[in-house]
Amino acid sequence: MSVLLSNITKQLPLEDTSDYRELNKSLFKDLDRTCVVIDDDPTGNQTVYDVPLLTEWDVDTLTKEFKNKTPIFFLLTNSRSLSKEQSTEIYKDISRNILRASERVDRAFTVVSRSDSTLRGHFEEIIVAKNTLNFSDAITVFLPVMFEGNRVTVNDVHYISNGDTLVPVNETPFSCDHTFGYTNANLKAWIQEKTSGNVSSSDVFSLPLETVRNKTVEWLSEHIISLQSGTFCISNALNYYDLDKITQALLLAEKQGKRIVYRTSSSFVPSYVGLKPRPLLTLEDIQDSANELVGGLTIVGSYVPKSSEQLNYALNHYNEATIIEINVEKILEEAKPYLAKIVAKVDKQIGEGHDVIVFTSRTLITGKTTQSNIDIASKVSNTLVTIVREMEVRPKYLLAKGGITSHDLATKGLGMKRSKVLGQIEPGIPVWEMDGGTKFPGLPYIVFPGNVGDEKSLLTITQKLS
Repeated sequence: MSVLLSNITKQLPLEDTSDYRELNKSLFKDLDRTCVVIDDDPTGNQTVYDVPLLTEWDVDTLTKEFKNKTPIFFLLTNSRSLSKEQSTEIYKDISRNILRASERVDRAFTVVSRSDSTLRGHFEEIIVAKNTLNFSDAITVFLPVMFEGNRVTVNDVHYISNGDTLVPVNETPFSCDHTFGYTNANLKAWIQEKTSGNVSSSDVFSLPLETVRNKTVEWLSEHIISLQSGTFCISNALNYYDLDKITQALLLAEKQGKRIVYRTSSSFVPSYVGLKPRPLLTLEDIQDSANELVGGLTIVGSYVPKSSEQLNYALNHYNEATIIEINVEKILEEAKPYLAKIVAKVDKQIGEGHDVIVFTSRTLITGKTTQSNIDIASKVSNTLVTIVREMEVRPKYLLAKGGITSHDLATKGLGMKRSKVLGQIEPGIPVWEMDGGTKFPGLPYIVFPGNVGDEKSLLTITQKLS
């Protein structure tokens, strides 16, 4: 049931507005460790800047980062697009390699399993990581708040805010996801649901907002330290003041030797490492001056309702020649001749200086099983990858709409192995700079999550880039 935020805040103490973010920066530095963010989707870096992104996680690659004492880096697994079994193997592999790399150079680390703020994803991943890392003495902290996307937690219930209205996530289309559906918005009940009852909701520890705001970080930290090994812990938060204070308590607990593994969304990461907010990127910050005369390319693969709304709004401002709809039924049958024509059209329009928008037909085609759904999504994504891989004209920019789409276009289309987050062009929408080994070195690459922004956001960004 929806509730009014104003009614809730009337009953709460005021947030503690101390600058915990700056204190977190000092505490994280004192820990002298590397934060490894294992991301199930390429959009999780939507709150950070000047942070490396890696698509490979062999022991040598990780050893290099640990040897250089890289404070934080992301491993982009795209495991949300994979089966539970495939995801499990990836997390086992990554965790084993983290241990080996850490032992090679004697470098401590924290593992953050970054996933979706609307609770879609393989929750087993953090359990697999914890077990493979031999962290039997660790507690698991679950913090899915993502303020840039209006996701908050209060009274243990996870909400999406729409102005003054808070809608429980189980009453949104996200809970009906054909792969990751769920019935509970109460995070304690959700953990019980996702662990098939192996973790009882009554055993999940919670920090209420009243406690977070009224108690000192030392008090909060002591209670976190007192939690038994294996405990799952959630916390409520309505804004960064709440989250930064909670994170301070967690860092203090780690400083005292408490082992913690994290399953979070995007807002936690800058809070944990103490990364101060930075203004949105301007065109001058990301403009590729060598390619000002060519057009930009936008590719929309996401099917979530918000993506379709943004697409429909943006299409009204493109001319017919630069709008390219990909018929999903055709590519599931015979794609090669069909795609060759599309690639030729994309190259022609971009080369003539026109911004092009490519999108998959909006009718969602599903299979009879979860695996068949994943297979269909993979075929659609591979089609978009082929377009990027085969195109010859370098665009002014490439904007990818949707998590799976963003990952596959970057890794399989452009051949990215390592890049850097420059910052955000709009709240929650990161811009990457492609490294020298990619198809188009230095290309500004915009990763636009499917469920972020309002109706006008897609158009706003493409107009800003042009």
